[in-house]
Amino acid sequence: MEGTPQPDTSRLFVRRSTGLVREASALDATIFNAVFSAPVGATLAIGVLWALSAFPGADPVWATIIAVVLNIPVLIMMALLASSMPRTGGDYVWVSRILSPPLAMISNFAAALSAMIGATFWARFFPVFALGPVLVGLGVFFDNSTMVDWGTKFQTDNLWIFLGGLAMIVMMTAILAAGIKTTFRWQNTFWIIASLGTFIAFIALLVGDSAGFTENFNSLNAEFGGGTTTDLIAAAGSSGVKPDLGNVDATLPTVFAIMVFMMWNWWSVYLSGELKSAADRARQLWVMFGALLWDGLFIVVGLVLFFKVIPYDLAVALNSGPEGYAIPSGPWYQFLASLVHNIPILAVIILGSFLFWSLPAMVGNTFMPIRSVFAWAFDRLLPEKLAEVNERTHSPVPAILLVMGLVTAMLAWSVLSTDFFTWLALGVEAGVVCIVIVGIAAIMFPSRRPDLYQASPANVRFAGIPVLYIVAPLAILVMLFLVYLTVTYPALALAGNKDNLWQIPAFMGMIVVIGLVLYYGAKMVRSGQGVDVDLVYRELPPD
Repeated sequence: MEGTPQPDTSRLFVRRSTGLVREASALDATIFNAVFSAPVGATLAIGVLWALSAFPGADPVWATIIAVVLNIPVLIMMALLASSMPRTGGDYVWVSRILSPPLAMISNFAAALSAMIGATFWARFFPVFALGPVLVGLGVFFDNSTMVDWGTKFQTDNLWIFLGGLAMIVMMTAILAAGIKTTFRWQNTFWIIASLGTFIAFIALLVGDSAGFTENFNSLNAEFGGGTTTDLIAAAGSSGVKPDLGNVDATLPTVFAIMVFMMWNWWSVYLSGELKSAADRARQLWVMFGALLWDGLFIVVGLVLFFKVIPYDLAVALNSGPEGYAIPSGPWYQFLASLVHNIPILAVIILGSFLFWSLPAMVGNTFMPIRSVFAWAFDRLLPEKLAEVNERTHSPVPAILLVMGLVTAMLAWSVLSTDFFTWLALGVEAGVVCIVIVGIAAIMFPSRRPDLYQASPANVRFAGIPVLYIVAPLAILVMLFLVYLTVTYPALALAGNKDNLWQIPAFMGMIVVIGLVLYYGAKMVRSGQGVDVDLVYRELPPD
């Protein structure tokens, strides 16, 4: 406005522009969301079916549909905020400009911690759930004991697991440093290959039958001294068990197990600073709901086809690790699908394709904390070095190296610790912290920042009520529901021990404390240098 002095943004921020470029397309962002949230094949392989052993009687098909519905208000809220303030940093920018910078650090650190735990998981996934089972499976099919031995080591030997995960981290670091176009080229190519292999598994199940699977399975298991499917069901005590939606003590915790994967289809908000037309509300909604519907639809299809061939009580038995299961490979979705037809080349395609799930899943898990570190540094909360961008690739190389170094350290810890999978489930609680704080910011947006809200894409009403007033409280309720499930069913995150209940508030409290220390520590340091970081949060950061 003429006559009103405007702040010199070059003095507030590290520089006049981020140096990042808007090169990501809507398709890139949709795939980014889908493979970050619930990569279909990998989620089927290790996520959904796990619940059958912990909660026999669960109905994973309906649990998936419920999870899809629960995500709807969260996605609408995130899309409205992302299109209103499409900047690198996502919730860090929104919360700091609507509520307060300390709360922004808490929410953003929570999301970053959850992502780095996820990155560690997907680095481990490559040797333990992809490379190892593939080598074992191929070794079994082709009677190659060396492949079986190597595959077993990638699943059980800590050094082999670390080296396999480290290889994925090094590869991911190089790809991220090469720039966003290169990153999405790799993400999309690997996703296509992995998805094609998964759909071939679907076709194998579609044209197969229980009799053929049972004959092939019994023959292979007998070669290793194991029993028949009837023996396994008897050993597991699962005879006659059926999916029962009315069994809430089985279905509800299964909803949580699925939400561990499926509650993140809004993750492209951290891509908004590099997404073309990110201020377009329709585009933000499209990339989020496109990913949600893709994941939900094909997980349901995959489950329906799986139970068409493999009876529910047998699936429960196999996932319970019964006595008599002697095949040197876990009963993963892809391995069982490869047994439906006794065709080696089909097994090679189905098993081999699962090698390609880890990298695209790691993209979002590493991209987000890197951009968060960059955003914090750009606002002068961290050393300015971490806001540097390579002029040729437009990638924040120092931030990449820092985050990937932290993920490597977490990988080393994960192979030595028995608590990693508890932390993986608790990573959902970190997401809860982030979404609840964002929900509060969304509710306060119209009143706290009317200057931004009135002209923003978030200014939309339903039945005369601001949509944010509807979806934000619902999103918060969904998050509280997830916390309730964690507390009620200790098998989800507390190693089955209610005595560990204290870990949930302790974990959330740790996030709050670290977020506050990061902010107030940085503020103290900058104050000593004569810099008032609070001035930064009066303005939206530049593109």
